[in-house]
Formats: sequence, C-alpha cells, structure tokens
Amino acid sequence: LQTDTDVVVLTTGVLVLITMLPMIPQSGKQYLHDFFGIFGRLSTWCLQNPGHVAEIYLVHLHASVYALFHRLYGMYPCNFVSFLRSHYSMKENLDTFEEVVKPMMEHVRIHPELVTGSKDHELDPRR
Repeated sequence: LQTDTDVVVLTTGVLVLITMLPMIPQSGKQYLHDFFGIFGRLSTWCLQNPGHVAEIYLVHLHASVYALFHRLYGMYPCNFVSFLRSHYSMKENLDTFEEVVKPMMEHVRIHPELVTGSKDHELDPRR
C-alpha cells in the first residue's frame, strides 16, 4: 500500500486493512504512522490519478479511502487529527485536503476522545 501503483491492488489492500485494524488495535499501533501515510498517499491518488486509471477504479479507490478515513478516525481520533493537521498544513498537500479530505471531515461528528482523551491515552494498552 505504500508503494504499489495498481489501483485494484490498492483498493483491495485498503479494504483488507480496514477489516484487520479492529482485530489488532494494540499490535497495529506500532504501524500507526504507516497507516496514516497510506491514507495520505491514497488521498492524493484520488485527486491526481498518477496511474491514469479508469474513472470506475478511482471511484472504488475513493470509497475505500473514505472507509479508511472512518476507521482511523473512529479508532485513533487524536492521533489521526494530529496527522491531518501536520500533513495537510503543508502547501503541496492543500489541494488534496480541499478536494478529498475536507469533504470526508464534513460528514463526521466530533469524536468524544478529541475532548476527553489525548494521543498518549489513545495508545494506552489498558484502553
């Protein structure tokens, strides 16, 4: 997912990741920044289409990235919002934020952990 360019493999891989994440919440946390990086990479893919793939494949990729957004926001809201702030505050990522990520954010409610939790508490094994 970090390097592949085949949109079918990427879409399938994201769907597998979304399925696996709730089963490995503690062991997956060591790869959290990798998961966030995958989200960032594929969000950009949805906008720029560097592989010049057919529109139907992009629709499926976008749907899987949207599902990944929900999974990451639901499981690690503080860490994910922190990643979104740092990644999309860079000038080169602003278009992706405006066109892809911001519409995703407009369809979720504020997560209670953003108010009562912290990035460290979120990764605590007792949670």
